[in-house]
Amino acid sequence: MRILFIQPNVSENMVGFTSLVRPEPLALEMVAASVPEHEVKILDLRVDPSLEATLASFRPDLVGLTGYTTAVPRMLEICAEVKTFDSAIVTVVGGYHATLCPQDFDRDFVDVIVIGEGEITFSELVRVLEAKDDLAQVEGIIYRRQGRQLTTRQRALVANLDSLPLPARHLVDHYRHHYHFHFWDNPYLVETSRGCPYNCTFCAVWIFHRRHCRFRSPERVLEDLKTVKSDVVCFVDDNFLQSFRRVEHLHELVEASGLNMRFWMQARSDSIAKRPDIIKKWAELGLMSVLIGLEKFREEELASVNKRNTIKTNERAIQIMKENNIDIWGAFIVDPQWTEADFDAMIDYVRSRGISFPSFTILTPLPGTHFFREKFCDLVTMNYELFDLLHSVLPTKLPLDEFYANMARLYASTTLGFRELKQRVREGQIPFSALDRVRELLKDVTNPEAYLRKGRRV
Repeated sequence: MRILFIQPNVSENMVGFTSLVRPEPLALEMVAASVPEHEVKILDLRVDPSLEATLASFRPDLVGLTGYTTAVPRMLEICAEVKTFDSAIVTVVGGYHATLCPQDFDRDFVDVIVIGEGEITFSELVRVLEAKDDLAQVEGIIYRRQGRQLTTRQRALVANLDSLPLPARHLVDHYRHHYHFHFWDNPYLVETSRGCPYNCTFCAVWIFHRRHCRFRSPERVLEDLKTVKSDVVCFVDDNFLQSFRRVEHLHELVEASGLNMRFWMQARSDSIAKRPDIIKKWAELGLMSVLIGLEKFREEELASVNKRNTIKTNERAIQIMKENNIDIWGAFIVDPQWTEADFDAMIDYVRSRGISFPSFTILTPLPGTHFFREKFCDLVTMNYELFDLLHSVLPTKLPLDEFYANMARLYASTTLGFRELKQRVREGQIPFSALDRVRELLKDVTNPEAYLRKGRRV
């Protein structure tokens, strides 16, 4: 079969970080690797708007897409466009939103929804389609028959992540010069685990993975790292430090291998505070930046999102990062019910802690979470493009224009200035090419009209 995987393009209605983060489509590369016996192509519409031309030249038998909540409208449009081009092409969607909210893809032009992890399910789906057998035998899908969605038996989670093939990264090699992650060009994404044992109210990860955590062995991760054709690696785990023993072993293997890389990771502050020695070792190996979900700066607010952490632990983690000269990307959640005084307090807090690169997102009930069901009647919009964490989909206490003015002020008052960024370029800490991306980001997030203008378009 000829299989075309499509990474949807980003909506112009979104504000902010899409200009700073455009990594390789790892999810598609991983699923593509599961069907090596077929002719496979990846079309990344974020950088290559050639959907119709690709359909005409490649003539796929099957088109597969994935995406988060904000991509749902575009995913539906693409499926409709594919069916208009050739109704015989099988359209398949997957990912977090499709798994947790399959009803949003209950359309005549969506043939199959992959529920949960895609590698094994997709491989079996292709085999059954090629044999023209009954789709009912494929576990973990919702398929369409006579205008209705039919659900097959739930598929078990992949027990051994080492059994999965390495990502088919070669399928996007021609796009590599378009990819970037924060300041870095040509980043490679590496997954070392799946799942999270915590159940924060705002997060869908633990729901998607059914409260289970699974790990790739350090040896398998090293094998993956050796395929990387860049010196920049982003570990995409939701908490890279979830297993200290495994992370220590991986450190030993990478150090012994002689790989010379710079690393980015995401980690909980309590893991960092518990084992600062591991942070020190990874800093010496090339750890440059860590995203920490600090979330809140007041204890009662942190408790309200079920983070199971403390402000004191957050601040200890910040100190450990500074001691090891690691950039902190501190993620905070802004409550729609904040007043101007709350924004003032956040600005004072971030400045006093010296967080290099703070990011501020608005508390958003993501579809598929318990929080979404709890707040459903309060939602002011169901336009998924506005679920980008920088538009409020819940009522704000301040008038909306004042709320967004304070969001812009939050970024303008705490983010490193352009002069400091240029100094980092001169010192070789970040590439010159990053300056334009940062300029675009700051132009967006520090402008109140950007939030309002883009919100009004839809």
